[in-house]
Formats: sequence, C-alpha cells, structure tokens
Amino acid sequence: MTETTANGTVFHTHTLSNGLQIVGQPMPDFESVAVSYYVRTGSRDEYDPAIAGVSHFLEHMVFKGTKTLDWQDITLEFNKIGAEINAFTSHESTVFYARVLGEYLDRAVELLSDMMYPRLAEEDFTMEKEVIVNEIARSEDQPYNLAYRRMMADYFGEHSLGHDVLGTRESIRAMHIDQMRNYWNRRYAANNLILAVAGKFDWDHIVELAEKHCSDWRTGETGRETSHYEPTHSIHDIMVDPNLKQQIMLIAMPAVDVNHPDYYAAALGGSILGDSDGSRMYWNIYQRGLAESASAGLWAMEGTGILLMEANTTPENAPRVLKMLNDELRSLLEDGVFEDELRRAKDKWISSIVLSSESTFSRMRSLSNDWVTEGRLITTEEEIERIEKITPEDVIRSLKHFPALDKQVITALGPLNETELLKEKA
Repeated sequence: MTETTANGTVFHTHTLSNGLQIVGQPMPDFESVAVSYYVRTGSRDEYDPAIAGVSHFLEHMVFKGTKTLDWQDITLEFNKIGAEINAFTSHESTVFYARVLGEYLDRAVELLSDMMYPRLAEEDFTMEKEVIVNEIARSEDQPYNLAYRRMMADYFGEHSLGHDVLGTRESIRAMHIDQMRNYWNRRYAANNLILAVAGKFDWDHIVELAEKHCSDWRTGETGRETSHYEPTHSIHDIMVDPNLKQQIMLIAMPAVDVNHPDYYAAALGGSILGDSDGSRMYWNIYQRGLAESASAGLWAMEGTGILLMEANTTPENAPRVLKMLNDELRSLLEDGVFEDELRRAKDKWISSIVLSSESTFSRMRSLSNDWVTEGRLITTEEEIERIEKITPEDVIRSLKHFPALDKQVITALGPLNETELLKEKA
C-alpha cells in the first residue's frame, strides 16, 4: 500500500505471504539509503533466566557467519560497498542496519537478508562467550552501569524486564548452543521481523528484493507478555563502595507505557522536571553546583513505563540532593506546570523531531518503531501536532496516573550507607 499524506510525505507498506512486514519512506533529495531488519525481540522476551542475555549474544553471532559467508566475508562485502553496518539490542528489539549510497541498496539488502539466517556454529558460539563475558565485566567496572543494572533488577524483580540486556556471567557461561538455536528459531521468524527502508530507493524494487531474498522464510512466534508491571512497595537498595569518590543515586517509579493516551504529556513532564538543559533539576540542582548531573525522564515500553530521576554528586551533598530530587517532583505535582516551561519543552522536542527527520537513519528507525507501537506510520507533522495539543493539566494528570511517590525504588552506589544517605529523606 502507498499513502501520500496531506503535506506530500509518501509512506509505503507491504506484507509478504509469510508475514514479513516491509515499511518505507522515500527521501528523494538524498543520495543515501538506510535499511534495517527490526526483530521484535529483546531481553524482556528471555522469560527463562537460564537464557538471560541470549538476544544480545545472538546479535553478535549473526555477524559470525551465514550459510554462505564467514565473518571475514561479511566484513569484506560490506566494505566493498562502503557501507556503515552495525546492530544493537535493547530490552524490546534487536536491529541490524546498513547505510549505503542508493546504488548499493540491492547488495546491502542481500547481505542483511543472508545474515538473518546465521550459521550459529558451536565453535563460534564457544569463542564468542568470552567476548560477552568481558563485555559484562567492562559494564560492571563502570559505576553508573552497575547501579543502573541493579536498579532494573530491584524494580522489576523476577519479571523478564529485570534481566540485563547483556545477561550475567553465569547465564552466558552456562548457555548451550541449542538454547540459542531454539530462541532464534522462535523469535527470528518472518512474521516477527520488519524490513524498514528510508532514503533513495524505488518501492516496487524493494518489494521485489524482499520476495527474492525472504519469501521462503519460516513463520513462528510473535508477540510478548505486555501486562502492566509496577513494584508492590517502595524499595531501598544502597550499595556501599568506600573506594568511590561520588554517590550515584537512581529513583525509579511507575509511569505510563508507550501506548498510553498520556504518553506525550508524561514525556513532556519528564523533560520539564529533569532534561539536560533548562529543566527544573538543571536550574535548581546542577546549575547551583550541588551535583555533577541531575536529570529525569520517561522510559516508556510496551505495557509499562518508568519515570526515572537520577543524580551523581559528592558524598557530602548526596543526602541533600536525594531529598531535592523528590522535592522537585512534589513541587511539580502540587504546584503544576507553567506555560513558559511547557512551551520550552515542546520546542526542544519538536526541534529534535525535525532534525531527526532529515536523517535517513533516524527515519528508518522511526518507521519500525511507529509500526510496532501503532501499526501504522506517523508523519513528522502528526507527531508535532500531538505535542502541541498537550496542556499543563495534561502533564500533571499523566504524572499522577500512577502512585509515583508511593512506590519508589531507590538504588544507590557510593561510599554512604543507607542511614547516611537517607538522613534527610522526608
């Protein structure tokens, strides 16, 4: 199907008989094109703790070789067409992408399609285990990453969203190749993938390429458990490391999910509260020299969401700053939002959207995300219109939708113990 919007934006969509979804947006003024396979699977789909980290591990293995190419061939063939090639794994998706000049699109699609059927050889699997374990070790050596991993585990408990994307040393070392092959067989099915293209391309030719390279792909498992999750009570997890010179503090609390009618309002609320430049936390905490960083924002996922406040400061200031984070949230909820700060938050978000719309890579990502979230493609103008409609009352309603102050998960890492850190907590 081809849709031309009122402002002239053209969207294309097509579904192969095996369920592979294709989405595209021509950007005729560009010479480049971005193409990706969006796999609707991530660490939240690893329900069995024994396979924690398999999504990210599998992302690595896709680059280790296919039925026709080894890892060196993959690198060389993409080099031959001057491609930017990479992949990333999150809690909810795994994405493989390439950016190339329009004339090399055919080869890029062919190579990416081949990679979706990796060989998953046991010798590659065994060797790559140590790469993943080292990646976990590097992450744990970074205090903020360690605190963030712990916060997710604290907040989500036994829920699969509490699984770190990287997994654990134990889960990676104990994993068998057959477990990964089974996961790939279930989750990397045609009807759980999206082929997204943005930039210089001919749509009919894209469909022909997909038919050529993907029409014989199998179907399999789709969907995931997306019921709302929130902690049953507040949690304090204060990790003490006397060798650290600063105190890292994270406060997570329930918020709206990505499909909630108040998503845009809540995101603006998070920006007003604590974006990196011009928010309440920026002026009242960071600019006053009380913390090296102090921020807040909404992380909205399928079915659930988190409002996250965080700060990094000296041990001397930490108890005060921790209290100030919640003071700023209370002030916002009780006193409301001012029109001028809402206007600034809107302008920053709209500017970001417009700037991103001028990138083939950003548009490619948006196409997949829009399809997953709404089952259709959203124009830049429609998204801006949604933002512009938000009122101060909408923002406060969205933040009060869940008991943010009553179910806070406080995770901290630094030299202070719980008594020392929470001495000023109201």
